Amino acid sequence: MAVTISRQPENKIIGIADKIMLYGLPILYFLISIAFYLRTYDSAQIKITLIQIGGTILVAAWLIKLIEENGWSFYKKNMAVVLPLLAFLVSGIISYIYSPFTYASGNELIRRVFYMCMALIAIKEFNSEDKLRRLFGWLMFATFVATLYGVVQYLDTRYFPRPPEPGLDPFIWRFAFGGRIFSTFGNPNFFGDFLVVMSPLVLALFIKKRRFFLIVAWLLIAFNTYHTGSKGAWLGFGAGLAAFTFLSIAFFLPAKNEKIKKFILITLFVSLLLVGYNIYTALMGRTDSASFRLFTWISTFEMIKTNPVIGTGIGSFYVTYPAWRRPQIFYIEGRHNTETDHPENEYLEVWYDEGIIGIGIFLWLLSAFLLAGFRNLRTLSKTTDKTKNDLRPYYLLGLLTALIAQLAHNTVCVSLRFVSSGIFLWLLVGLIGAISIHYPSPQLPDNTEPPRLPPFFKRGAQYLVAAVAVYFIIMFYGFFQADINHNMAIFYSKQGQWPQALDYYTTVTKQNPSFIMSHYFMGNVYNDRWTEGDAERSIEKYNDVWKLAPNYVQSHHQAGLIFLKWGEDEKRKADEARRSGDNKSAEEHDKKKLELWNRALSEFERYRNIDPIFPLNYYRMAWVYMQLGQPEKAEEMYLAHLEFPEKLKQPPHNAWVEDWAPRRGSEYAETSMNIGNIRFMRNDLDGAFKYYELALRLDPKSVSAMKNLAVVYGRRGKMQEATDMWNKVRAIAPNDPDVQKVFGLSRN
Repeated sequence: MAVTISRQPENKIIGIADKIMLYGLPILYFLISIAFYLRTYDSAQIKITLIQIGGTILVAAWLIKLIEENGWSFYKKNMAVVLPLLAFLVSGIISYIYSPFTYASGNELIRRVFYMCMALIAIKEFNSEDKLRRLFGWLMFATFVATLYGVVQYLDTRYFPRPPEPGLDPFIWRFAFGGRIFSTFGNPNFFGDFLVVMSPLVLALFIKKRRFFLIVAWLLIAFNTYHTGSKGAWLGFGAGLAAFTFLSIAFFLPAKNEKIKKFILITLFVSLLLVGYNIYTALMGRTDSASFRLFTWISTFEMIKTNPVIGTGIGSFYVTYPAWRRPQIFYIEGRHNTETDHPENEYLEVWYDEGIIGIGIFLWLLSAFLLAGFRNLRTLSKTTDKTKNDLRPYYLLGLLTALIAQLAHNTVCVSLRFVSSGIFLWLLVGLIGAISIHYPSPQLPDNTEPPRLPPFFKRGAQYLVAAVAVYFIIMFYGFFQADINHNMAIFYSKQGQWPQALDYYTTVTKQNPSFIMSHYFMGNVYNDRWTEGDAERSIEKYNDVWKLAPNYVQSHHQAGLIFLKWGEDEKRKADEARRSGDNKSAEEHDKKKLELWNRALSEFERYRNIDPIFPLNYYRMAWVYMQLGQPEKAEEMYLAHLEFPEKLKQPPHNAWVEDWAPRRGSEYAETSMNIGNIRFMRNDLDGAFKYYELALRLDPKSVSAMKNLAVVYGRRGKMQEATDMWNKVRAIAPNDPDVQKVFGLSRN
C-alpha cells in the first residue's frame, strides 16, 4: 500500500512553504517545458526567467521551512546522499571566485545554485508516493503538450507552404529548422533531450499501470524523437531503451517468463538496429555534424591543457573558446559571426571550467546516485508483490534509466547548462535520492532536537531570506525585460533608426550588464551611423565587450574597420587642409591617419588569429597596405588567404582531412583576382594571367576573371584568344558595360 504522511504542520509558515514546494515545483517544470515567448530576442529566455524567478521562490520557501523546523538535521542524517551535491555546489562557488570572467561565471553559478537546490528540495520534500504521483502527472501533461505541438510542426513542414505563407503552425518561428521539429523548446536538440528523459519515465509507468494513454504518449515521444533529426537524441533514446529493457528483465519480470524475455530482447535488438541505422545514414548524409564535434572537442582538449587541475572558471567556456576554435568550423558553419556556447559534451565542459577536481566531483556525484539507484532498485523490486499498488519501484526504474539516457545524450549533444535540459538532470538525481532515502516509509525531521536559533533570530533570518528573494526576483525580471528590449533595439537598428536603437541598447546594458551582445551591437550602430564622435564611441563599446569576452565573434574585425574608416576621415581632412594651404594641419592629420591605420592592422591581425579564413579581413589589411604604399605586403595578405586551405591538410589541423577550398570557391576566386590585379599594375602580365586563370578555375562563371583574361590576352598580342574570351563573356553577361563597349553595342 502507498505510504503517506499524516501529520499536521507545526504552523502556517511550514504549511505555506510545503504548498509552495509541493505544488510549485511540478508546475514550474511543466511551465519550463512548454513555455516560449517570441517577443524576446531569445525565445527560450522565458524558460531561463522561469527557473530564475520560480527557482528563487522555491529556494526561499525551502530555506524558510528549514529555519522554521530546524530541518538541517535531515540532511545531516543523510549526508552520504547529500554530500556529492554539496561538493559540486562548493566546486562551482570556488571556481567562480577565481574565474577571470565575473559575469559569465556569475550567470553559470546562479544556475548551479538553482540546480543543486532543486535536487536537495526533491530529496527532502518528495517523500511520499502521493507527492511523486503529482509531479509525474505534471510531467506527463507537459509531454502531451510538447509532443502534440511537435506533430503540428511535422504536419506544417510537410503539407503546408513555407513562410511568408500561413501554415498549420500559427507561430512566426515555423520552418526555423527546415523539416526538423523543435516544439516548445526552440531547438531540435533541446527538444530531443526532453524526449530522451521522458521516454523511460512513460515506459516505467506503463509496465505498472497498463494504461492506453501511456502507450500513446510513448509513441508520440518516439515519433517526435525521430523527426527532431537529432542524432544525439537518437543515441540517448536508444541508450534509455536498452537500459530500461535490461533493468526491467533483471528486476521486474519473473524468471519463468523466458518467452516474454526473448521477445523483449529481440524487439530491443531490432529497435537498436533501427536507431543505429538512422544515426549512420544521418552521419553519412551530413558529415559536417560529426566533423563539427570532432574539431570542437579537439579545441576543448587543448583548452583543458591550459589549466587542467582547477580549470579556468565555471561558465568560462564560451568567452574563451573563440581563440581556440579550429578554422574548419568556419567552413562547416558557412558563417563568421556565430558563437559556440558549449562544446557538445558536458563532461569536457565541466573539466575545462572546473579542472580535474571539478570533473572528479561531477563523476563521483553521478556514480553515487547511479549506484544508489541500482542498489535500491534491486531491493525495491523484490517488494513489488507485497506492495502491488505502490508505484515508487517503477518510478525509480524510470528515473534511473532516464538518467542513463540523458547522460548518454550529453556525451555528443546539447549541454546540460541550458535550462530546459539541466533542470531535468538534477530532478532525476534528486528523485533517485528521495526514493532511496524515504522508501518504504518517509523520514521526517527530528523535531525532538531543540532549535539552535532563538525565535527572534529565526524570524530575522526568515525575513532576510524573503528580502533577498525579492531582490533577486526583481533583478531576474530585469534580465527578462532586457531580452525584450534587445529585440526592440535590433528592430530599430534594421530600420536605421539609430537614436531609438541606442536608447534600447542602453536600457539593456543597465538591466543586464552581462548581455555581451548589446555592447557589441551598440558598437556596430555607431559604426553604421558614423557621425562626429561615433568612432570613439564605437571603440569604447568594443572595449566593454572585451571586458566581458576578449574575443567575442567579429569584434576585433569591427574595431579594425572603425580605425580604417577613422583613418580615411583623417586622410580626407589632411587633403582638405593641404588644398587650403594649411600644411601644419595636414601633417597632423596625416600623422593621425597613420596611427589609426596601424591600429586597424593590429585589430585585423588579432582577428586573423581567431578566424584565418575570413576574406574581408585580408582584403581590408591589403587595402591599408596599398594606402601605405606597400603593395608587396598587400599581395602577401592575399596570398596568405589563398594558400591557407592547404595548411589544413597538415598537422595539427588534419584530424579530419578535407579539401576545404571548394566550399568557398568564389571567395578564393576573388582573392586570386586581387593578386592578378596587383601583378597587372606592376606590368607582370604572366603573373596576372596565372592568377586570373586560377580565379576562373575556382569560379568558372566569374565574369570579372574572363574580362581580365581577355585584357591580358590583348596586351600579349593574342587577339584571337582575347576575342574568344570576350565572346564567352558576351554569352554569359550580354548587358555587361564592358561587353557593350567592346562590341560597340548600345543599351538602347
